[in-house]
Amino acid sequence: MTTFYSNMYRSFMYPNNMSEMVGGVRKYFSPYDNAVHDGQMYVNNGFWDTARAVWPLYTLLAPTRTGEMLDGFVNAYKFGGWTPRWSGPGYIDIMVGTNQDLAFADAYVKGVRNFDYQAAYASMVKNASVYSSSGSKGRKGVEVSTFKRYVPTDVRGESASWTLEDANNNFGIAQLGRALGHTEDADYFQNRALDYVNLYSPSVGFFRGKQSNGSWRTADSAFKPNEWGYEFTEGAPWHYATPAPQDPQGMANLYGGRAQLSSKIDSVFAASRDYLPGGYGGVIHEMREAYDTNMGQYAHPNEPIHHMLYMYNYAGTPSKTQNRVRDVLTKLYGSGAGNGGGYLGDEDNGQMSAWYVFSALGFYPARMGGTDYTIGAPLHPKATVSLENGNTFTVEAPGVSDTNRYIQSATLNGVAYTKNYLTHADLLAGGTLRFTMGSSPSSWGSGANDVPASITTGSAAPRPLVDRATGGTLTASGENAPNEGAAKLVDDTSLTKWLTFQNTATLEYALPSAAAVRQYTLTSADDAPERDPRSWTLQGSTNGTTWVTLDTRSSLDFSDRRQTRAFVIPNSTAYSRYRLQITANRGAAATQLAEWELLGSTTQP
Repeated sequence: MTTFYSNMYRSFMYPNNMSEMVGGVRKYFSPYDNAVHDGQMYVNNGFWDTARAVWPLYTLLAPTRTGEMLDGFVNAYKFGGWTPRWSGPGYIDIMVGTNQDLAFADAYVKGVRNFDYQAAYASMVKNASVYSSSGSKGRKGVEVSTFKRYVPTDVRGESASWTLEDANNNFGIAQLGRALGHTEDADYFQNRALDYVNLYSPSVGFFRGKQSNGSWRTADSAFKPNEWGYEFTEGAPWHYATPAPQDPQGMANLYGGRAQLSSKIDSVFAASRDYLPGGYGGVIHEMREAYDTNMGQYAHPNEPIHHMLYMYNYAGTPSKTQNRVRDVLTKLYGSGAGNGGGYLGDEDNGQMSAWYVFSALGFYPARMGGTDYTIGAPLHPKATVSLENGNTFTVEAPGVSDTNRYIQSATLNGVAYTKNYLTHADLLAGGTLRFTMGSSPSSWGSGANDVPASITTGSAAPRPLVDRATGGTLTASGENAPNEGAAKLVDDTSLTKWLTFQNTATLEYALPSAAAVRQYTLTSADDAPERDPRSWTLQGSTNGTTWVTLDTRSSLDFSDRRQTRAFVIPNSTAYSRYRLQITANRGAAATQLAEWELLGSTTQP
């Protein structure tokens, strides 16, 4: 009980309210624009850690306060141009991924509305689509990863971690975008949520770093899954073996199926706990803590692995979740209060604590930005959650113990329940989830339809849309050669541009082979917004003579420099040529673009 409520206490220590009452009005001094504003601002939070369980815990237990706190972070966007991925109290250049995107989305889809979610959404899209020259703002490597669909190792350090976190964050954008009616954004970012597949290497069976030319950073013979650093943040390939909780079915399919995903997680525990300092050049405390965990390569002391045990549920083996979660709860949290053990690892802003609180209750928000909770097994015979709406949700597990750690059957409000997950609506409605426990694993929750949703369905490996404007021929009605020629439109970086000294222009791309383009993107260039295209038509042709209009846009603007905007078209015909006719810009005598993509399907995973 002391351990549980100590974790509850620590879960709620951050973020901090930076406002104070001044003459009866609440005001704050913003570290983002160095000015005083009316209202509230919340600071001191590392979303790389807290988006995983802390913010979902707030949303469940204190939704009104959650909205208030999130609105405090939206204020950073309003006055500083970006939301912080780590606030301390201003922008801090630390850790990877804009995981605040997940915190905003997770709260909204679970019913929190008392924050400026429209501004929050705008900040999320900006994180994913606009180049930032500041290391403390936005996503690193986005000027290349937007087009290559991964961050190359020769472009940024920690490139694989950035790629994998970005894909997960893109799922959050897709979720909130769809909820707010931005269906084009949602389709585009859901496709981008599958970017993780680009770093899976079947030859070694791990996710790993890839160079700009498409080759792996290391030869297979030199690959070491226990080598820390380089393309990974505070970890090694072992710790990123299940990096896509947004798409567990797709991740399982990469490994060969659900059974193979289960075996992969088994192998994490079966592996030697030894490590190689690798890119860090020496031992850091996270290495020592992972070693001292003494659970093979399962490194619970650091946050990126916190969802891994719950991936057993998606793999159809929930009894393994039940077993491993109880081991972590009882062995890695000081084995009870008063012995000085404390936390074996990084208790960053309450994430280690929030993991404990959820897991002790018997369920966990493994798929951040979704509305489901993956069931583990409760630590206590009975626990009751008093919800803000006045309802209570009780979890009962009579006879549960270290021996009786396996679920044999379950009922939800007296009705037999076989699904290995709960929904947020289930919890808010109140009621009782009751487990019958036993000493041996059972088949409960292992049915093919007992698992929560996933982006990928079926048994095939994920096949996201890819840029088909590769390897073909691009022509333009005008260009500013040699530095701002048409070739810059397809060079996979927003740091270069094409420019023509005309206020209208025609671009044509002849593909190496015909493809059905379903989405396309345009990226604004670095200067003079008046040169941006504002109206255009996209056409397709099978022979270069007869053209079919696929899409027409008018009076559109780019809100930022080097911003990528995506457009979805209802096209299922494979054309060999695509033509973009820019019919108007924003009033300048010249027209410019940084990139043009034609996104279509591929037969190769």
